[in-house]
Amino acid sequence: MAAVLPIFRGLRSRTVDHVTMTDRRMTSEEQAVVLAMLAQDFPGSEELRAQVPTAVVTGRCTCGCATIDLRVESAPRAASAPVQNGVLISAHLRDEGSGALLFVEDGYLSCFEVYSVEDEPAALPRPEQLIIESAATRHDDSGS
Repeated sequence: MAAVLPIFRGLRSRTVDHVTMTDRRMTSEEQAVVLAMLAQDFPGSEELRAQVPTAVVTGRCTCGCATIDLRVESAPRAASAPVQNGVLISAHLRDEGSGALLFVEDGYLSCFEVYSVEDEPAALPRPEQLIIESAATRHDDSGS
């Protein structure tokens, strides 16, 4: 059975400013990094990967980081995904004080958040920079 990492239990994506944002398709770079986060197989991963080509960016963070809010159009819901609402997958970046979180709401991709522990806004990572720490595939064999 998959276990949600305790640090992410109950965490929801933050609200980003939609005032100046016009809905758009994800860029090829955004799609590549989200697909890299979804590369591991787990229940619902196939449906989530199928959502990426139809995902629409509906908002950006006002701080200038690469965080984007997503809305999925015409793709199957990942009903079997172990996390239906909240952080599905987390990653940190090689040699950097930053990371990424992939959120879902009701089995649909909802937010790709990029964060930094530095003062500078975090840029969009390259797929090869990701070191995945996945709530969706992490198994809790310790009983805790």
